[in-house]
Amino acid sequence: MNKTLTATFETVDVLKSVEDEIINGAIAGFPREKIFIDKEKKEIKIISPTATAGEIKEILQSHNPKSLTERDWTE
Repeated sequence: MNKTLTATFETVDVLKSVEDEIINGAIAGFPREKIFIDKEKKEIKIISPTATAGEIKEILQSHNPKSLTERDWTE
């Protein structure tokens, strides 16, 4: 099963920082195609296996999101 984590931030720069931290840092090799950024809404959506969802949630929270939601996701 997968989780969808969606977070909204104050700036677009934070979105890029979060994306970079997920792909190149904490979860090296995380597939970029599972990360969706909406610059207008300043929102990032990540589809993650349940096993790594907790780690991604911690990364999102470390950047002080305005909002953060987590939902079960099935293909």
